[in-house]
Amino acid sequence: MSWAIVDVANFYVSAERLFDPSLRGVPVIVLSNNDGCAVARSEEAKALHVRMGEPVFKIRDRIKRHGIQLRSSNYELYADLNRRFNAVIADHSETVEIYSIDESFFRLPVLPSGLGDVATAHAVREDIARSVGLPTRIGLGPTRTLSKVANALAKATEKVWGGVVDLHDVELRRRLFDQWPVGEVWGIGGALEARLRPLGVKTTADLAALPPAVARDVGTVVLERLVRELGGIECDDFKVAPEPLRRSDLIG
Repeated sequence: MSWAIVDVANFYVSAERLFDPSLRGVPVIVLSNNDGCAVARSEEAKALHVRMGEPVFKIRDRIKRHGIQLRSSNYELYADLNRRFNAVIADHSETVEIYSIDESFFRLPVLPSGLGDVATAHAVREDIARSVGLPTRIGLGPTRTLSKVANALAKATEKVWGGVVDLHDVELRRRLFDQWPVGEVWGIGGALEARLRPLGVKTTADLAALPPAVARDVGTVVLERLVRELGGIECDDFKVAPEPLRRSDLIG
């Protein structure tokens, strides 16, 4: 069996657009509990340089000038949609692990060719779009880490890969890893990226080639396991804790 992870594109914004179609194609910001700051931004709002956690009072002129639409966060709605899209995943997989409000790992079979079940991954996306109305991307890989990297690549190259990337193919991994910055890898924060830089680790390929013992010295056993997983060796129950929203993001 292989791992897959599905994430909902701009989840809070997509949820608001689901119930208010007039928001489609326009810049949207979803606000914190007291409407103080941005906790989610549409692609259009990101293009206008609205930052995560940015206070609304600082960008009032930009909001007015560009017609940015504001919506209060609705966590009951988001939790209900999370339950609904996970129910769809469960129709296709016996193992579903909720990772965060907008992401879930699940299991899919490995095909006789050794590749991931891309057809079923596309079916999951289509079923979620049809029955829940949410846009998603899916990454596949022999480990959770590789599926998470595949998911990030699926986001960045959606028009090329159609929303699904499979990293069971070792040669494809080599080609894509050469171009993917190490800072974009699951669990590699800014501080760890800085510690890796003197070792010449700049890309995902560099990280995957790092000797596990060196990885342990630089970033403890967690980084060692991550490096092993990038090489296709599954470490039981290895998961990086999802980064929570800061309290300031939630209450402004």
